[in-house]
Amino acid sequence: MRLSNRARNAVRAAAAATALVTLSACGQIYPSREPAQGPANGIKPNVSQVVVGFAQQQLQAPYFAAMQVQAQQIAKEQGFKLLFQAANKDPVIQMNQMQAMMAQGADVLVVNATSVKGQKEMMTQIASKIPVTYIDTSVPGTGMTSVQSDNLTIGRESGKLTAKRFLAMGKKSITMVVLTGPATDEFVGPNRRQGFLDGLKEGGLPFEIKAEQPGDYQQDKGQVAAENMLAGNPDIDLILGLNDSMALGAYNVINGKDQYKNVYVAASADGQKEALALIKQGGCTGRYLSTGLNSPSLAAEEALKISVAVATGAKKPSDYPKESFTKAVGIGCDNIDQYYDPNSVF
Repeated sequence: MRLSNRARNAVRAAAAATALVTLSACGQIYPSREPAQGPANGIKPNVSQVVVGFAQQQLQAPYFAAMQVQAQQIAKEQGFKLLFQAANKDPVIQMNQMQAMMAQGADVLVVNATSVKGQKEMMTQIASKIPVTYIDTSVPGTGMTSVQSDNLTIGRESGKLTAKRFLAMGKKSITMVVLTGPATDEFVGPNRRQGFLDGLKEGGLPFEIKAEQPGDYQQDKGQVAAENMLAGNPDIDLILGLNDSMALGAYNVINGKDQYKNVYVAASADGQKEALALIKQGGCTGRYLSTGLNSPSLAAEEALKISVAVATGAKKPSDYPKESFTKAVGIGCDNIDQYYDPNSVF
């Protein structure tokens, strides 16, 4: 019997949690369940002695790859050691990577979780031994703090801009399809989706969703999913991607094809520079309507700032709120010049 992607992810998450419980029962991993109150290897008097582990969920999407570039640049500038690993969206791999980084002397961890629900037990155990700062995707109730995007608000602001554009075209309602994230995307994607739809409503534009397919936040998969949905729904008005990478894949499908001349593209979040370039190029008559600011550079900068402060004793884990959010704003033809930078990492 073949399992669906969602079922396989659930099995992997359960296996990861079971492995941790088993190790704990054997006395081979951390017995305490209380969050760590200081760096794993004691306070380091100098930043050059600090070791930060960065457990990224994947690198297939440009947003996540940009975090790596920014983190490496910050580590080089500030002089601390950075251990970076990506888990290809697999919770078991991520668990092993975190344990490996701890064995290599990590004082603190920055973690972009692969599964909000499936990693609860795992991250409770890990965070009892080492301070964990979440970035982008957190596991509520574990770790010391999280630095995240306000995905609901970002999506809503992008949706309002898209509504404005369609209304300016004389559209009184639209039909649309949606490119979603993977099965493990339990909170980020759904919040972006809901926010965008809320924005359309607030903007006064009724809509009907004809189909939804996962593009896993990747441009090539988004392109294939867009082709599949357009085959069954050639007369839609909008393709929504829950990030720019998937939306760019959809743009590749419609661009230059006469049968899709009335189909437009938007993203609920990210602000990827290739998408911003299309918005700038098309202006207020272009076919890439809007996106939302979701800066991987700002998120990485803040998460590493927190981690280094705790590792050097400048701050305690208890000094930080459970979550904080980066700036949320929609980006469209009217404000594109404020945000487009062709030399940006992302």
